[in-house]
Amino acid sequence: MFKNLYQICGSRSPITANRLQEYLRKFWNDFVKADDNPFILDKKYKHTENIYLDYLDHIELPRVMKSLVRIDERSGRLNNSYYQECFLNPVSCLLLAFMLTTGRRPEEARSLTWTQFTQGGSARIDLIKTKTSKKNNKTRFNLGVDATSILNLISKDRLNNPESSFYYPIDDIRNKYIFPSKDYGRKLSNGKCKTPHVIDPAKTWASILSMSGVDRHMKLHSTRHSFATNFYRVTKDIKALADALGTTEAQALKYAKLVGETVVAGINKIKFFDDEKPVLKQVN
Repeated sequence: MFKNLYQICGSRSPITANRLQEYLRKFWNDFVKADDNPFILDKKYKHTENIYLDYLDHIELPRVMKSLVRIDERSGRLNNSYYQECFLNPVSCLLLAFMLTTGRRPEEARSLTWTQFTQGGSARIDLIKTKTSKKNNKTRFNLGVDATSILNLISKDRLNNPESSFYYPIDDIRNKYIFPSKDYGRKLSNGKCKTPHVIDPAKTWASILSMSGVDRHMKLHSTRHSFATNFYRVTKDIKALADALGTTEAQALKYAKLVGETVVAGINKIKFFDDEKPVLKQVN
């Protein structure tokens, strides 16, 4: 019966079928605790999943960041006219910039509150939980200079600039969120918006990629891949990357893609010839 269900689900979505099998297998082991788990499938019978690998390389990343964060040189604040002229939501833009500079997942970044951000000698954010925090108890993450600058840029506007998209009165619940939603309380096509922070910046992400000359479609999760790949490219430190992402080293390696120069550097370290270089005969 389960194999039939698995095939039906897999005909529409192979990934969903694989997740269903894993959840049912785990449910049996955790709660039924009987032998002969009927939800175990040999790997050869499971659907093949295409692992998402795309990321912004070291040339694309600065172009995208420039499109996301635009500052008025005179005031040192966000350039509101730029976002208006380009029909961009500045809150979503800075959320995406924060994700790119920290490697945080969308669900971890979008609901951040100001009480979770600590400044000082070592700026950091404290998350309530992450996808892997039950396994490693990792919920505190240090911030780099660029990520801290993004939050400080928002902080300049949130309390004293009524024209800013980040500004809300003290008694408004959105005031406590770093990335507040303009749609909170409004009637939308699917009902009244009840979430006080940005939910889905995918539309802004697509616009930014197009503006930055990145013509291919990229999922939001590629922000995490971009952070991991570029982190590993400049440090070659997989342990530090795992700590920054809050994952195991094995998982961090899956995020960090081997870029061209890394591969070439590895090839060049191979000793193909003896120490004595071969003499090439000159032909007149």
